[in-house]
Amino acid sequence: MSRTPAEKSVMDMIDLFHRYTKPDDTIDKPGLLKLLKENFPNFLQACDRKGKDYLSHIFEEKDKNKDKKIQFSEFLSLLGDISTDYHNHSHGAELCSGDNQ
Repeated sequence: MSRTPAEKSVMDMIDLFHRYTKPDDTIDKPGLLKLLKENFPNFLQACDRKGKDYLSHIFEEKDKNKDKKIQFSEFLSLLGDISTDYHNHSHGAELCSGDNQ
């Protein structure tokens, strides 16, 4: 059975997560920083231009249970923040202009 575009998008996000996970299906801090640098360079550059060091605090902010690992639900929260910023950008806002940066 073929996937709908929405289903493919969800599976692509799962695949992205799995490319950076450890055997316990979590991402450590170096892995998360690598994921962001490799996959969201335009977003990070926009933050840097605004003097916002997005990477300096994002791991600690998203690691809700403070286990020093990013679980899939925490990863989705991060993607939600970045996606919201890109959505606002599609309506004319500058990248990295949201409250979560």
